[in-house]
Amino acid sequence: MANSENQMDKHLQSAIFGAPVLHPDEQHRNLGTFHERIDVGITFTQALMRDYSTELKSEMAAHPDYQLLLHGLLDEDILNRYVKLANQQHIRFAIRNDLMYQHTPTSLAIALVANCAITPPTIDIDERFPVPPLNTTTDWSHDVLIDHIHRHLERNRQLFSIKHHLI
Repeated sequence: MANSENQMDKHLQSAIFGAPVLHPDEQHRNLGTFHERIDVGITFTQALMRDYSTELKSEMAAHPDYQLLLHGLLDEDILNRYVKLANQQHIRFAIRNDLMYQHTPTSLAIALVANCAITPPTIDIDERFPVPPLNTTTDWSHDVLIDHIHRHLERNRQLFSIKHHLI
């Protein structure tokens, strides 16, 4: 009797709160997947600062069975660029729009993932594919640039909320 009550309680909890998720904080940071399944990741800050199409293309060619995950709050031109790349490389992709996925300058905006654990030494695209420094200078300090990115992300968050009638 106690066993069937236990099962009924679990069933009711699932119906009310949804199916339990293993490591939900990790999945919210990593676009719904586990860290050990990520081959390479790009943060919002990185995605706004440069185009990583060449690097992703080489990883996609090496791993045609991987999937590209994209955060739905990416700028439309950036999102379209990587969707087009995934289509050209015949790689599955998914755009994650749920508000549970983190949207901060350091959270993942783009991830190339496997369907099982691969645990690469690093998932940071800049560490895996270092770019030599440019000889140009900018008038913006690092802090001003990060502040600019924060404001940009906040504006995207507000536009998303308005577009989807969340406020």
